[in-house]
Amino acid sequence: MKESFDIVICGGGISGLLATVCFGVKGYSVLCVEPSKKKVNLPNDFRSTALLQKSVAIFEQFDVWNDLLPYATPLKTMRIINVSSDKSPRTNFDFNSSDISDLPFGWNISNTKIKNFLKDKIESIPNAKIYFGNSIKDIFTRSSGARVTLNDNRNIETNFIIGADGKNSFVRNFFKIKCNQKKFSQIGLAFTVEHSTSHKNISTEIYMSGGPFTLVPLEDKNGKHRSAVVWMDAKTKVEDLLQMDRKTFQKAVNNRSCEIMGKLKVTSEVSSWPIVSQLSKSFYAQRTALLAEAAHVFPPIGAQGLNTSIADISTLLDLSKDYELGSDKMLVKYNRLRKRNIEIKLAGINTLNTVSIADTQWMNDIRQNTLKLLHEIKPIRTKLMEYGMRFL
Repeated sequence: MKESFDIVICGGGISGLLATVCFGVKGYSVLCVEPSKKKVNLPNDFRSTALLQKSVAIFEQFDVWNDLLPYATPLKTMRIINVSSDKSPRTNFDFNSSDISDLPFGWNISNTKIKNFLKDKIESIPNAKIYFGNSIKDIFTRSSGARVTLNDNRNIETNFIIGADGKNSFVRNFFKIKCNQKKFSQIGLAFTVEHSTSHKNISTEIYMSGGPFTLVPLEDKNGKHRSAVVWMDAKTKVEDLLQMDRKTFQKAVNNRSCEIMGKLKVTSEVSSWPIVSQLSKSFYAQRTALLAEAAHVFPPIGAQGLNTSIADISTLLDLSKDYELGSDKMLVKYNRLRKRNIEIKLAGINTLNTVSIADTQWMNDIRQNTLKLLHEIKPIRTKLMEYGMRFL
């Protein structure tokens, strides 16, 4: 028997789950197809996400934020520390949310919490479903609609397909949409730590050669101060780190943090992934939109990745008010509204990461002087913060 949904979403990561919630609450019938077979406990992810103000507004609009708020930590200051070649901190540059808003920049929360609450929300929406342990193996589109075939041979009729299935997107590859990819000679590490000093709602990025070491505040637990760490460094160095025993690795973590938060204790497993940036040459095909990492991949700097993906979803929601769902007019406008803005932002993030990798003294001086300029001239500082907060 054929099934029919207004929208079929390929991929049950945060972006796919959030799109399912948003369109489901709006009254569309939505199917999310997710290859993972874990129906109760979604896979652990030791990363966290800083949800910026406008992203939080989307979570509020669709009645998810109140459930997440007890697990969210406000981010009131972004602190950048540039470190000289002798590994002693040179200068702190603080960017305070109070300069531009009465609210924090955003709120940090673990990816696993977000996924689990979104999954629970979907289960409460009668016109939304998730098929776990399944994937799309074939797509057929025409001007009037589309059909997807799942790996269990079920055929699903739909008006609109959303590819939210990651940087190696099946949907993007099915339509032979090429993408530009920049590979950095870096690997990212993510884990959580306890520390002896309170983070005071300050997110701290420590720059030295190889890439930034970022401590993002988490809620205290059992009286312990906690942060999520994202550490980007040279591939060869990270490969060595991953071979260390726990005690040696923890010593390396404390050395790299310059003990800004006091002594750090690693309290989770460590996940790793290669650092790349990627941009799809088109964000759409017939009856199909690409969003999140199927369309764009950011290095983990400045909390741009997921927040940009949420802006993708918001744009599609807005366009669905004025255009036929999945129509050419809707998708052409989506591509026009999203692609150029993301190109500009991705170029800036790539440049910042390239500068952060450099290990020469003159590049360190450029980084130092640029940060000083951005920080000390208030109109530039506030414009920079406002730009980083924009819902692109």
